[in-house]
Amino acid sequence: MKHCLKVAFSGLLISFLGALPLGTLNLTAFDIAASQGTYSALWFCLAVILVELVVVRLTLYGTERLQMDGKVMDYLLPFGVLLLMYLSVSHFMDLAKISEVDSKIDVLPQLKSTFMLGFLLSALNPLQIPFWMTWNKVLENKGILRANLKYYSFYISGIGVGTMIGLGVFVLAGKYILTNYNDYSRVTNLLMGLLYLGFSFYLMYLFIKKRLNYKTQ
Repeated sequence: MKHCLKVAFSGLLISFLGALPLGTLNLTAFDIAASQGTYSALWFCLAVILVELVVVRLTLYGTERLQMDGKVMDYLLPFGVLLLMYLSVSHFMDLAKISEVDSKIDVLPQLKSTFMLGFLLSALNPLQIPFWMTWNKVLENKGILRANLKYYSFYISGIGVGTMIGLGVFVLAGKYILTNYNDYSRVTNLLMGLLYLGFSFYLMYLFIKKRLNYKTQ
């Protein structure tokens, strides 16, 4: 039992620390908490955690059989770029609406479900696959994580709790720091739009680099 708790704590610590650096998921949780409230932000976090746990379980299943280093990344990268571009344009359009109060034209359909937004952002994030594959290998080499269903269950449970705590920090910050969201909506829309745009370019760079490597080989 002591080793099971050690495995769970390892998963919790890795996922918690991994959720703290600024990125699309935690900053989106912050933005949702500030603009739509804690309830909507929690649904977003729940979707993110569910996808992450599935990804972790798949990485434990085996890289060779799932061919995660190749085909999965080829599909995730372009869809991830498109989603981030969509979110970027949506925030810039919201910024334009603030400047033109009378404008009621919605050029893009709005993604109103925060659960679906969390699901898509997490599912189309290709960076979490190599992240968890690397940490799984590290823990296996150290003898902490063993190929056993019981240890896997404790490991995945710890990861879920750690991610929830990490995202919860940003949810609470969004809820209680920006108490008057309308006063900062112009700034937050601009920053979130730039954030999504920047990450979309980064994923585009990874995709182009990967394709060039294929051609070189």
